[in-house]
Amino acid sequence: MKTALKFVCLVVAVLVFSAAASAATFSFSNHVGIKISVTLTYFDADSGVLTTKGWWHVEPGGETAITVNADESRDVYYAAYNKNQYVDSVTRKNPQIRRWANPHNFTYTTDEEPYDVGAWHGRFYRIDGTSVSIDERS
Repeated sequence: MKTALKFVCLVVAVLVFSAAASAATFSFSNHVGIKISVTLTYFDADSGVLTTKGWWHVEPGGETAITVNADESRDVYYAAYNKNQYVDSVTRKNPQIRRWANPHNFTYTTDEEPYDVGAWHGRFYRIDGTSVSIDERS
């Protein structure tokens, strides 16, 4: 019985460690004078599917930490938006992808224009490291 209990504890510990290992946290700081909304595109660590999630809000002069289940061996991209797109002047030079997103009720598609009114087609910039400093309009 003790051996079985030790085995169960070991399995639980491995599962907890595996789940924690796939969590990726990114910090976004806002250096423009308005609230910015951030969305991320990444490969989900469990399913391997390209996933887009948002919106997280960053107040002017503030910082927000976002934790997602990203496969960090593959690229993670962000978009920052408030009626216009905003960027980190450093990550602006990074590779980008384009995605559709709705700034009000988050939805997206990569195949065609979404049916949602007010959908936005924006550039998502690859994140290098774990922090992004939004400091200019795109």
